[in-house]
Amino acid sequence: MPITLDDVPPDLIKDYMEGKCGFFVGAGLSKGAGLPDWRGLLEKLVVKAEHAKLIDADKANDCRKLTGETSKFLMLAEEMKEILGPEFKNVIEEVFTDSSIRPSATHDALVQLERRKFIITTNYDMLIEDAFVSHKTRPRVYRYYEAHAIQRSLFKREFFVLKAHGDAETAAEQVILTEKDYRRILYKELGYQSALQSIFTMHSVIFIGSSLEDPELKLLLNYINAAFPEGGIPHYALMSTDNTGHTEKNRWLKDYNMRIIGISSDNNYEDLTIFLNLLAAEERK
Repeated sequence: MPITLDDVPPDLIKDYMEGKCGFFVGAGLSKGAGLPDWRGLLEKLVVKAEHAKLIDADKANDCRKLTGETSKFLMLAEEMKEILGPEFKNVIEEVFTDSSIRPSATHDALVQLERRKFIITTNYDMLIEDAFVSHKTRPRVYRYYEAHAIQRSLFKREFFVLKAHGDAETAAEQVILTEKDYRRILYKELGYQSALQSIFTMHSVIFIGSSLEDPELKLLLNYINAAFPEGGIPHYALMSTDNTGHTEKNRWLKDYNMRIIGISSDNNYEDLTIFLNLLAAEERK
């Protein structure tokens, strides 16, 4: 059954209508538009390394096995980024600047909302920006290393898009992909730490296009939990719960103050578009 307003926590609707919410966009939205998810990107990196003769067939097969294990994604990413060297950035550009890939209906629904305070994305593509341009608007777009600008927009209550891991136009050394990269920006980039703390203490964040198995999401939430271990602002995540029981949902609530809103995994997560349209309908009332 498609998601309905009855499935959405009343507090989420209330906070959104009061301008207290922003969005965190994961790989699911880009996958719905035709781009690869975590596993797909890693597979492309392995193929590139093999074709460039940077690894032999045995090494390539060993790496391909790791693409089937979510818990090994970050380790494999570290290996491939190291092996590929300068070729790593070429793969990112080739994959995520494909002009034939256009924003999905979910992207369009997201950018047309009026009361969202920000959009954070870990995706390397430009689909969010393209969706804004198609609606004749151009938002402020920041990368994670522009912490002062992010803080300024938060202070002035200006809408912005934050490319939390850089993107296809970012210099290779500033693209965040591996666990080492994540830990650097979460624990060593003091300005970015401060910006994240401001975001997650001032707003409820609605996660869309992420998965309970996303390694990058877990790293972020573990950081937030360490910084704000008890209570605080509630956050929400629209995720497929096909294989998720009450105990796991309860742990996400207790450990991360994250309310899981179950959606269908069928039809490219069409529920995400329906959910965003429900918020738009509330705006029009």
